[in-house]
Amino acid sequence: MARGRPDTVISVYRYTVLTYMSVQTDKARRSRGELRARLVGELRERIASGAPGPGGALPSVRSLARERGISAFTAAEVYNVLVASGLVEARRGRGYFVAGRPAAPPAGARAAVAADALWERRLEARAEPILVDAGGGWLPAGWQFGAGLRTALRALAREPLSAHGYGTPLGLEPLREHFALQLAARSLVLGSDQIVLTQGASQALDLIVRTLLEPGDAVAVEDPGYPPTLELLRARGVKLKAVARLAAGPDVEQLAAHARGGRLRAFVTNTTLQNPTGTTTELPVARAILELAERHGFRVIEDDIFAELAPTPALPLAALDQCRRVVYVSSVSKTIAPSLRVGFAAGAPEVVRALARAKALSALASSELSEQLVLKVLTLPHYRRHLESLRRRLAASQQRVQQALLTRGGELAFRPAAGMFLWGRLRSRATVSRLWRAAVASGVLLAPGELFRPDARATPYWRFNVAQSDGDGLARFLDELESRERRGAGD
Repeated sequence: MARGRPDTVISVYRYTVLTYMSVQTDKARRSRGELRARLVGELRERIASGAPGPGGALPSVRSLARERGISAFTAAEVYNVLVASGLVEARRGRGYFVAGRPAAPPAGARAAVAADALWERRLEARAEPILVDAGGGWLPAGWQFGAGLRTALRALAREPLSAHGYGTPLGLEPLREHFALQLAARSLVLGSDQIVLTQGASQALDLIVRTLLEPGDAVAVEDPGYPPTLELLRARGVKLKAVARLAAGPDVEQLAAHARGGRLRAFVTNTTLQNPTGTTTELPVARAILELAERHGFRVIEDDIFAELAPTPALPLAALDQCRRVVYVSSVSKTIAPSLRVGFAAGAPEVVRALARAKALSALASSELSEQLVLKVLTLPHYRRHLESLRRRLAASQQRVQQALLTRGGELAFRPAAGMFLWGRLRSRATVSRLWRAAVASGVLLAPGELFRPDARATPYWRFNVAQSDGDGLARFLDELESRERRGAGD
């Protein structure tokens, strides 16, 4: 070792010692955490068994520590977890007692049912195990950006909490600025004050419907279209005017007929990779829609939630008129995680102010903590790679699921190359109701087309989520269905 450099030797030594101490500390922390979790589990089981029963005394902290050979600190942590879960009650100066008989749920209790357009159908089907949620509206857990969320959560946990109380009605300004930059890249140039953050696109649509529409208004909607939007409009008491969804977008001739036939207040459209057809509105159709809106004086409500799933996002309607008549809606549910309820509405300044007032009246503000988390995820260096991977996976699933349906006698209204959804029918003589129940009996939940119709009429078409349908489960049901149909024909 070179002479005359004692500071270098000391620095290397200090670094080595500190690194070793850090590793040992991490190991000890993990070991204590595993021990604590094991003891919590054991005590949960003991309480669930009824010994001691409700109100019964538990060992003191010191007794538990001696009995298990652990520190009093770890024993106290175990009780803190049980108190926080509601299983144990801490009585000052007396110790810890069983708060009530928790554990086993009552006989017949079932797990909570996930909410989306199929919520009521899930309630009907929950007696059967659902193995394939073929009609669901979200991506499988493994497709979501879990790694990015974990990274962002760790970073957020190191920062002080916001000092803004409930937050502001418009939402976190840095996130609004980020969304404004994203929109500018798609030729929609807005200030951050023209964006209001919401609890997902669903709240954005709800605010728009309640703020901009009145009972009795005529509103054009796509057929088929997005069920929750149709339900919001029905609840508002507006008159729905159906506009067929074609390969290039909405049927402009039908929209024009509705506009000529009476005062049309608004047109609601899902432009990119539409739910449920998977089609994208082409530029000539987009221009024709805006020309009609200008000529007849109606608003366009553009739901563009799937734009980032497209290999090349189409120019939004809002970019063609810079939000003069268009109110634009999007969210991160499809690109990060559906349980992360953050979305936004963008529009003319007076529209956004009205939406923010309505939001403040119903909820004061959206969750700034969630908005900070979303901002961290969106600015991660590997977020773009996640999007690219997601697009490739969806494109591959589109091809496989389309092939699975077509080779088994199914029909597809359209053949999208990207996105989450397919709109198709199955080869079967059974009624929609019987076919749905047969699928449930096979562990497959289908989305009946009637949910997507403005008039709620039955249709032989179904919505398929390709990410959820890509696998043996749906193919097996289709093979069983084909076999039953052949046997029925032979009879």
